[in-house]
Amino acid sequence: MESKYYFDFLRDLLSLDEAVRTEASDRVSDFVHLLSSTQAGVVGDLIAMLAPHEESRVALEALLHALSELDGCGKLDGVDLSPLGKIPESVIHLEHREYMEEFAPRIARASNCTAESQDR
Repeated sequence: MESKYYFDFLRDLLSLDEAVRTEASDRVSDFVHLLSSTQAGVVGDLIAMLAPHEESRVALEALLHALSELDGCGKLDGVDLSPLGKIPESVIHLEHREYMEEFAPRIARASNCTAESQDR
């Protein structure tokens, strides 16, 4: 993906405006195939870090859906999904459950790796 559009997209993911964040997350499915593996990794890591802090139910669903789109195209390799484990249970609603179940093994695996490296 061309750098200017990529940086605009990243800025939109970080917007203070819920509608802009949601729309940016929804756009991932439009250009997932245009992302290089590096770009996809940055997007995946960023979304995983943003999700636990997302206050909007709709925007959270869009973030999780974007991760699912990246995963469906094999573009989440190497992405640390452990931050998703920090999403408060109280904000995980029915529309989020399927995504969280899909990512649960990778969240657990990443969390275990982090715990093991801290034990050393």
